Amino acid sequence: MKKTDFLRHIVNYVLSSRTDIPRQVVDEVRSKVEKAEEKYNFSAFGGNIVKLADYIKSSDFNDLIKTLKTFGYLQVLIDILKLAKEKYSDIPEIVNAIEERLKTIEVKETTVIKELEELTLKVEEVVKDRAVVERIGNTININIKGVGVLRIIYNISEKRINLDVDVEFSRKNVGWESIEKLLEVLLRFSY
Repeated sequence: MKKTDFLRHIVNYVLSSRTDIPRQVVDEVRSKVEKAEEKYNFSAFGGNIVKLADYIKSSDFNDLIKTLKTFGYLQVLIDILKLAKEKYSDIPEIVNAIEERLKTIEVKETTVIKELEELTLKVEEVVKDRAVVERIGNTININIKGVGVLRIIYNISEKRINLDVDVEFSRKNVGWESIEKLLEVLLRFSY
């Protein structure tokens, strides 16, 4: 019988299949699961895989949820749990622990996705066809050609919006009026 290891065959598989996840998030998730594997000894290679249920029910797992929620990648954890449920379908302790977690996580994720979708629609309404709007995780990127990129970062845990502005140098021939208006807008956000 082939052993399915949670970290190596499930977590790493899901993380590597998603190209939209920043390296920092991937490293953080792997680090947390590695530490949990040592603590709970649920490795398929020399440990007891049934102990994965203990980890899923633990405060350490709550920490993993909080991390992914903060970065806006809670869906990644849902994907990991669903794959684990499928792979460990013959181990009732793990399946039950996963089902309990999924009930609470999926309700929260649905609310967050709805809030981000509404925010994205508002942005698209304002920029119309004058910019490219793209949502990745909890970040909305607004690429204004010839000007720069605005990033709206939705802090999920605090339900707060942060703004990151990168203005590029452009060789576009503009008049003083355009420069003045842009400066006025940017100065409104200064502290």
